[in-house]
Amino acid sequence: MTQTMLMVPGYNEPPNHFNILAEGRDGIPGLEQYGFRCTTFGQHDDDLRDRIDRFAVHLTDLRRQGHPFPIITVGYSLGGLVTRGFLRAYPERSAEISHTIMVGTPNWGVTTLEMPHLTRMLRIPDKAMGDMDVHSDFMRWFNGTGGHWRFVHDKQHRLWELESEPVVGPPDAKMLAIVGKIPQRGGDNDGLVWEDSATLGGRIYEHALVGPHCNHMNIIGHFDIMIMLSKGFLRNDKVWPMTVQAMVKFIRENPA
Repeated sequence: MTQTMLMVPGYNEPPNHFNILAEGRDGIPGLEQYGFRCTTFGQHDDDLRDRIDRFAVHLTDLRRQGHPFPIITVGYSLGGLVTRGFLRAYPERSAEISHTIMVGTPNWGVTTLEMPHLTRMLRIPDKAMGDMDVHSDFMRWFNGTGGHWRFVHDKQHRLWELESEPVVGPPDAKMLAIVGKIPQRGGDNDGLVWEDSATLGGRIYEHALVGPHCNHMNIIGHFDIMIMLSKGFLRNDKVWPMTVQAMVKFIRENPA
């Protein structure tokens, strides 16, 4: 039986950014060559709670269309908040998902600072930026707790600490966080998302991609000139095949 893999794009991102992971490139196999039937959840610009509800309806539609269940979900960046958010909002439907794979997902949020103002100025329609902030109401609901900053090293650095043990997901959920780690940037982040946020402080099983080019864009094989210029990311097609291999390995080693 061919298992369906539902892929959820990130912030202000079209679904075709998953094409390389799904189809492969330059003779390097993608997920379809490993026997998965890849489909995508469309681009949306609503807030995250509404998007999670739309995702739940989309799953119902997939079943009606004849896709065999349970399915695999793959969420990239903000998309991972949608896939794990589905398990948070609809725990009684967790049996519909065999594996929840999150790639570069900020599971306890990010420090957006002026980003909401910047996105409004650039007229980016996606309303979910504010939901990703570590202090947002969404994040408090999402994890069942909030957090605070703790300053270390003479107040030159700070660490985010959760106030109480978070709600990770239903007991039967098989979750994987794929994390990029760039040694030149401290070895604990992909240039945008920190390892602790992606794994909820080590509570979500992790597969780390470590190397100088394991940045937030290369982990799915996407190239964006604006992010390259602002973050100093360089394109490297050796990274996304490692993401594919990590997914396949996790699914095979943790059968539904």
